[in-house]
Amino acid sequence: MKLFVDKKYYTQNLKVALPVILSLAGQSVVQMIDTIMVGRLGALPLAAVSLSCSIITNVMMIGTGIAMALTPLVGVCFVQNNNKAAASLFQNSLLLNFVIALFSCLLLVGINSLLPYMGQPHSVLSTLDGYYYWATFSLVPYMFFLTFKQFFEGLGNTLYSMLITIGCNVLNIFLNFGFIYGYMGFPELGATGAGVATFFSRLVMPVLFFVIVCCREKYRYFLSFFSIASVSIRQQWQLLKVGFPIATQMTLELFSLTMITIMMGWFGTATLAANQIVQTMIGFSFMISNGVASASTILVSHDLGRKNILDIRMHTYAGMHIGVGIMICFAFFYGFAGEFIAGLFSTDNEVIAISAKLFMVVAFFEIFDGLQITTLGALRGLAEVKHPMYYAFISYILIAIPIGYVLAFVFDLGSQGILAGFSFGLITAGLLFIRRFLRVLKQLQKQWEND
Repeated sequence: MKLFVDKKYYTQNLKVALPVILSLAGQSVVQMIDTIMVGRLGALPLAAVSLSCSIITNVMMIGTGIAMALTPLVGVCFVQNNNKAAASLFQNSLLLNFVIALFSCLLLVGINSLLPYMGQPHSVLSTLDGYYYWATFSLVPYMFFLTFKQFFEGLGNTLYSMLITIGCNVLNIFLNFGFIYGYMGFPELGATGAGVATFFSRLVMPVLFFVIVCCREKYRYFLSFFSIASVSIRQQWQLLKVGFPIATQMTLELFSLTMITIMMGWFGTATLAANQIVQTMIGFSFMISNGVASASTILVSHDLGRKNILDIRMHTYAGMHIGVGIMICFAFFYGFAGEFIAGLFSTDNEVIAISAKLFMVVAFFEIFDGLQITTLGALRGLAEVKHPMYYAFISYILIAIPIGYVLAFVFDLGSQGILAGFSFGLITAGLLFIRRFLRVLKQLQKQWEND
């Protein structure tokens, strides 16, 4: 990997990445504010939201991953001026993602009935239902929004998803004040109110995107290709072939974080609440790097359509450099300001103390997190998704969870040991993703030279 690349590649990456970063970071900020607001109600509601978020997000990644398949496939069609194929992919993705959303809701309803058998505190389980169900059913409108978002990103437009996300995040915060605390004439619903606010703000998101499509001629043009005849099992299968491995890879990583949350619960309510604070901040920094990774996916997919091996390499390296640089900044922030950050979320001294210790572990693995996600973004741009799925199983299931358990309960390192195990998983994933990227690049170069 080159230490530096031409300035234009950094500029191109940042131009595409910044709206995505603001969009994804905005989502994380809302989760942070949810956590802060619920945290003011006490450790018990915070722990309930923590457990709910871990489970719902894990299932949500199935749909998110499948929706993400649309971006590289549309990106290749776009640079080849095949608008009819791009529109057909968009239509079939909307249909497929609606089915996935319904399936996810049914799955989450079933999972909720199994929670009493997972060793969690009874007081937490009796508190989470309201938030859990509202957040669960918000997945239906959210999947429609994701389909619009991924389609527009395939066209190279990341601005509209940023504007819609930020606008609806502001709406979410406003609704939080109303539904959590009962301000402005709203009913006071406590932790359940955060779920209600999430549902209504997510309901607005796809509506706004649809209005933009209808009002702008160059996007309304794609709707002219929509028809019953364009419904294609072959294209939906194509979307699944690319999307399912992405979904599996993301779900495996989040499953390991869910197992971390479950193991944290074995240490009690305070540790579970501290884990929610730390995972909220991890999610925030990850989303920023994920914005850089999304830019790599878009740019690399366009380079793939043009068969430009040099640009694929340079856009990938630029993304990796930017992602790692961002995570180095977060590593210092978490390492030196962990107690201060925790104090923003909770007034419970025990929760703050546990959080500060966990942030020290997070500071160690942030750099590796930035490296693995940006390399993965480039692989997705090449539609190289099957091997990363296998690598995720090795890294997060065979390495992160067992090592975390051993360090926590055999070597008696407690909650810090659990997160340390996740660090080993991230390091392994990063190395395997880089190895695969270099191998795929060699294969493409040979193939294009022979064409």
